[in-house]
Amino acid sequence: MIKTISTILLTATVAVATWSGRAEACGCFAPPDPTVPIVQAGERILFATANGKVTAHIQIQYAGDAKDFGWLLPVPSVPTLKLGTEELFTQLIATTQPRYFVQVKATGNCGNLGFNGFGAAAPSARGGVDSAESGDGSPLVIQSSIGPYDYAVLKADNKDAMLKWLADNRYFIPVGTEDVVGPYINPGSFFLALKLQSGKSAGDIQPVVLEYPSEKPMIPIILTSVAAQPNMGIQVWMLGQGRAIPRNYRHVVINDAQLDWLNQAQNYNDVVIKAISEAPEKHAFVTEYAGTSDVMKDVLDPASRFGTQDALAAKTEPGAFVQHLFDTGFIPVPASQQQSGRGFPFQSQQVLPPNLKSLVLAAIPFPADLKGVTTEDEFLRRLSYYLGEYRTNNPSRFIGYQLAFNPSALAGEIFEKIVKPVREAGALLRAYPTLTRLYTALSPQDMTRDPVFSYNPSLPEVPRDHNATYEVNCGVAGNTFSSPGRLITEQGWSIKYPEGRSASPERALAVGPSALRVETLAEEGSPVVELDNSKPIAKLSGCSVVDPAGLGLLALVAFLRRRRAS
Repeated sequence: MIKTISTILLTATVAVATWSGRAEACGCFAPPDPTVPIVQAGERILFATANGKVTAHIQIQYAGDAKDFGWLLPVPSVPTLKLGTEELFTQLIATTQPRYFVQVKATGNCGNLGFNGFGAAAPSARGGVDSAESGDGSPLVIQSSIGPYDYAVLKADNKDAMLKWLADNRYFIPVGTEDVVGPYINPGSFFLALKLQSGKSAGDIQPVVLEYPSEKPMIPIILTSVAAQPNMGIQVWMLGQGRAIPRNYRHVVINDAQLDWLNQAQNYNDVVIKAISEAPEKHAFVTEYAGTSDVMKDVLDPASRFGTQDALAAKTEPGAFVQHLFDTGFIPVPASQQQSGRGFPFQSQQVLPPNLKSLVLAAIPFPADLKGVTTEDEFLRRLSYYLGEYRTNNPSRFIGYQLAFNPSALAGEIFEKIVKPVREAGALLRAYPTLTRLYTALSPQDMTRDPVFSYNPSLPEVPRDHNATYEVNCGVAGNTFSSPGRLITEQGWSIKYPEGRSASPERALAVGPSALRVETLAEEGSPVVELDNSKPIAKLSGCSVVDPAGLGLLALVAFLRRRRAS
């Protein structure tokens, strides 16, 4: 009797390239929600295009002295600038992250089927703009501030004038910028420069939103090379009327026989990097998701979230004010928890997000003498206790302690800097029917062409979830761990495990091509295949096509093999 284990034994959420370092040139990016088991990418950007206008949400992370923070971005026209939200990227990751599932089909007396044997499942304002046009040859167009940033928009028609202005006005210029900025120096083009305001720290940094006239979004990857690490991951989400494509980069479909399905696809990023290296100049993206934007529906801003500014301002006691933040959804809940109905975190786990925490602590500071007694997070969780009973019993720890708490002013600041960006991001997601997630990994020496993105609505969707089957015969008294079996991947490849799934496969997974196909995509029509590796993959020892799942070339290889065998 064949027993099909319908319970999903493996949920693998794949890893992307690690990036750590300073935010120079185009910046680097913040760690995602810790409940999502991934590794952060070097750049994360959400683009939306409509009516000749590009909207770009850009995530920024920086670790270091505030005075050394510098962020420089070439743009094709004068942009408008708003504050963004870190939560947008946290939730985009959680809802579009590729996942790999394995279903077990077992025959014989398997005894303990080992439901955990394949690894644990993954947890399911813009500020006033000061025009600064000058007739004295200065490149300055706009100089203003927003949130934690001072910023300037500069003309890009003279490199020396632009760099001199940045240096004179104490904008950090990364070493090497002068060598790579050349391609962006053109009459009619501009640069956006950011720096942290005096008194701000790296913890005050938050994403920014740019809007500017342009037909197609582009990433200035040549400039990014100044601060890039080897195999730096670049994640791009595109909102539109259909599936998005890399317009001037190749597109790669990875060979899923190389994924370590039985160990949560932990080698995913290695396979992607190798597959991309098989494309000319290593200029290629993989599509990790393309489908409905409904996966983000009500994730950021359900109607019941946040309440109203007036209701928050009415909490005139500090403890009640902060508790209201905890009670009305100011702590982001990962999409997987929302979908499973798990709701908000337990009270003992509640932590205000960094930007919100920074605003609250500016008005309700953490007493210096409480260091070593409690933490800032615990202080905020039990604020009424620490400012009430504890303060009464320990007055010496509060000598000179003063509050700058104005509930109305703080509520206004929170709704402007925290709530408004979340609600605007939610509205943007609802305005477009399709969401595409693209990924690549590039080293500095490969960053020689800026990727441009477009759309091809005729291309099929790409699901985030992928499925394989592990077949095992346990004999009379075996088990699924040590009994021989074989894995049949989603693309139809068969990989044998002669000594069971707890041992190595018959052949090394990394053998052979990592790209199943390298192709080019255009705004219309089907992909044009430049390199098809299905035949060499099929010839690998221990790997044959079992169920091609629509891959016609793979089916042909399997048919020819059967004919030769007969």
